[in-house]
Amino acid sequence: MNAFMIRILFMCLLATSIGHGKVRSLVSSGFLTRGEQAVFEIRVEGQEPDEMPRIPGVEGVVIESIGFGRPQMYPGRRIESSLRYIISSYVTGVHVIPAVEVLVDGASMKTEPLTIEVFDPSDLEWSESKSEPADSGDSVKYASIIRIPQRKFFVNQTFASEIKIYIPRDLARSIVDWGVPEFERKGLATWRYEPSNLPVEVNLLGQPYVCLAYMTTMTALDKGEVEIGPATVRLTYVKTVLDRFTQRIQLQTTLDIPKLGFTVVQLPEGAPEGFDNAVGQFSLSTAVKDTKVTEGEPLGLDVVVSGNGNLDILRSPKMIDSTGWKIYDATPNQRGEERRELQGTVVFSQFIRPLEIKTAVPPFRLVFFDPDTEEYETLTTEIIPLTMIPAMSRIIEASGPPQSLAVPVERMSDILGMIDTGQLLTQPGRIFPPWVLHAIAAALSLALICRALWIRYGHFFERDETKRMLRQDLQTLACAASGDGLTFLRAAGGFAERWQLVDKNDDIRVILDERDQLCYRQGNADVPVPKGRREKILNSLRKAALGIFIFAFTGSLDAGEVSAKAKEAYDAARYEEAVKLWLEAGPYEDLSANTLYNIGNSAYRIGAPGQAALYYRRALARDTAHGEARQNLRFLERKYGSISIERPTYQYTIARVPLSAWKGTLWMGAWTLVIGLLVFPATHLGSRWRMVGVLSFIIGPLTMSLGALGWRYFPDDAEFAPIARQAVVVGEKVVLHTDAARTSPEVIDAPPGSVAEVIRRSGDWAYLAFASKTRGWALISSIEMVIPSGKPEALKLKKTNADGSSA
Repeated sequence: MNAFMIRILFMCLLATSIGHGKVRSLVSSGFLTRGEQAVFEIRVEGQEPDEMPRIPGVEGVVIESIGFGRPQMYPGRRIESSLRYIISSYVTGVHVIPAVEVLVDGASMKTEPLTIEVFDPSDLEWSESKSEPADSGDSVKYASIIRIPQRKFFVNQTFASEIKIYIPRDLARSIVDWGVPEFERKGLATWRYEPSNLPVEVNLLGQPYVCLAYMTTMTALDKGEVEIGPATVRLTYVKTVLDRFTQRIQLQTTLDIPKLGFTVVQLPEGAPEGFDNAVGQFSLSTAVKDTKVTEGEPLGLDVVVSGNGNLDILRSPKMIDSTGWKIYDATPNQRGEERRELQGTVVFSQFIRPLEIKTAVPPFRLVFFDPDTEEYETLTTEIIPLTMIPAMSRIIEASGPPQSLAVPVERMSDILGMIDTGQLLTQPGRIFPPWVLHAIAAALSLALICRALWIRYGHFFERDETKRMLRQDLQTLACAASGDGLTFLRAAGGFAERWQLVDKNDDIRVILDERDQLCYRQGNADVPVPKGRREKILNSLRKAALGIFIFAFTGSLDAGEVSAKAKEAYDAARYEEAVKLWLEAGPYEDLSANTLYNIGNSAYRIGAPGQAALYYRRALARDTAHGEARQNLRFLERKYGSISIERPTYQYTIARVPLSAWKGTLWMGAWTLVIGLLVFPATHLGSRWRMVGVLSFIIGPLTMSLGALGWRYFPDDAEFAPIARQAVVVGEKVVLHTDAARTSPEVIDAPPGSVAEVIRRSGDWAYLAFASKTRGWALISSIEMVIPSGKPEALKLKKTNADGSSA
């Protein structure tokens, strides 16, 4: 498609966009070696700029225009036009590209300044990596480095980081797949590294190389020495081999990137009142949706924080004087793909309710630490005047019936918050018939008999291999000879270390200290262990070891403690830690719908919409009437354009009542009708009880009809496909193919959160069917079943190639 056609398409797409959009600037790499080029972009959302803007000159930096880029569409935002420039420099050091003025429909807007750092090529570390298969004899010579800004860092400060990889140009042309870096970190919270998708050329050692930058942002969590790396990148490329016939073989190699260590210092003391770990440079404003309100009614308020810093862990600014106000918790509007960038805007939406007559909304305050000036700053908003009508002066404007208003439409801009509850596992319902006590006693006796038989013969049926090995190891230790005390102590200590029981309790540490003192001294003679001490050691080890699997019988060691720790991790934006705590609260089959819902919220917060949709559906599979999960799922599917099951509005209203209630209503009506029929042959002619029978003929069918209709039209995703065959697309940029091969034609894009039926599998591929009647092949690694085959693993972010080339 030529440039003229692109411009025509761009103008057609913008026909539905109204008003001025936002302007932002970005660069393909913020860290350049001397002589390396990068792409500098100015993006305008919603409308094309009037002309190419003038870029202010920057000493030591060459900036050349390359015209318009292709229009881009991002989830949750309007179409963006792009103005592109090539920048390069041979002067090492820090260079600042100042703000650029852009004219859009006659209005002037400015971008944010950008900083680039130019470093010496001698800072690169050169390596050579062998390719696989090993018998190919091929290797790759490359240079790599991890870069961060050259400055002083503080705790809770967010900053940019890049992995730079330089590959020979001839090899770069045959690369099939640039892998995703896998890296270690210490004392840092880090987004996964994303490729810039704009490889550029540079001359190193007199030879042409191609550089790809992997970009991310990270936040310092601890003071002292922190580390990022080492990292590895899996590279796949094609090589032509002459062996009787010319053939192309695919090779893989792993590139090692050295780690980078640096120092983080604690924030200075003397923080003003209201400081809540905001680090960066920010601006603050507020907006009220309606300044004419009635006394006692809540009004919507937006607190807008813009700037450069730790926006993703920022907490809502507080009202300076909340006297006479009821303040509800604020919800930050989740940013889109730009959340990985340092610059941006976070909108905290909340409701405030006046408890008395108020004439204005008090100002809000944000206290932050500026790492450039190393000083604390305080921002306050302006007072917002209000016109408040007293609650007692409401006047009925008309004597007739009120006019019917349109049903409001959900205006969600973010998911609902987590559910703070100590109930991590499901609980059985309560039944109160008189015979229930006898049944409980009989069931308890039977359970005790089964437990006794399991203790003696259960190891023959043990499915958990780890638990079986643990019990077998315990039995071997218990049968150890008591005559040789040193041998027994060594075996006991080895058991504790092998099963990682050192930190379980103080008794285990005492056993290890005793082992170390007696078994590892010079001239150690045999020391018999008294029978009482031997039994005490065995009991301590047995108690600590079996505690690992106590969930299988009690559900949770301390649900309240686990819930509190998980909530603390969630509030501190340590979402992966929160997910791990929730998943380890007990067997997956016993996790409550609220717990699965909270895991979905955590997945959404760390940028995994597919995993979020998966756990919302798992929560609905556990509790079909879970309103929060269904509402968040609808929001997520709208935001990302997921392929889902279209339903009329009334079905979501029916879903507010549990399916079990609709079934119970049907059975209650049936029993009412049966009892009414039996009343007549059981009573004499003229008996008053027959009136009950007559009423049952009316109430019974009505109740049955109500329950049957609710049951029939209850939103059941199993109508599309059995729940056991349903899967959710969890990968990003997933594409369906016509065949189970990456070279086959493409069918459709499958956005994250799309639900599909798995019809069959073939190797690494699955044949999927969507509710839109579309079918195709996708990589199994890009989907997950709604009903897992085992206990799900802790949440791990994975990237799926856009074209399925990882097949």
